[in-house]
Amino acid sequence: MVPRFLKILTDENISPRVVSFLRGKGLDVIDVKEKGWQGSADRFLMAAAWDENRFILTHDADFGMLAINEGVPCFGIIYLRLKDLKIEKVIGSLNKFLNIEKEISEGTIIILKDRRLRIRPIVR
Repeated sequence: MVPRFLKILTDENISPRVVSFLRGKGLDVIDVKEKGWQGSADRFLMAAAWDENRFILTHDADFGMLAINEGVPCFGIIYLRLKDLKIEKVIGSLNKFLNIEKEISEGTIIILKDRRLRIRPIVR
């Protein structure tokens, strides 16, 4: 599916303004803070996302390490690896990502960098 149709679970480090932006774009978003899951183990969040076919949106590299190095089941990860984490920069990067017409499949890690986008399979 193309990015604008992904279902997302936002990690606790994602701003409510970013959650609002994504919902405003029509995405199906579950926010960890709204669910009261702050402080939950990454494995718990990965299982919750897996159960609902959601990509985890995060600033935290630990999700990728769990999926790649430890083989923890993961539907997908969108890792925001930006130098400037100001809300406007995060939203700008996500907006560019949502407008690409590239197929994104289950079991993918997407790394959004300042000037680059990497899409790779989670190899177990």
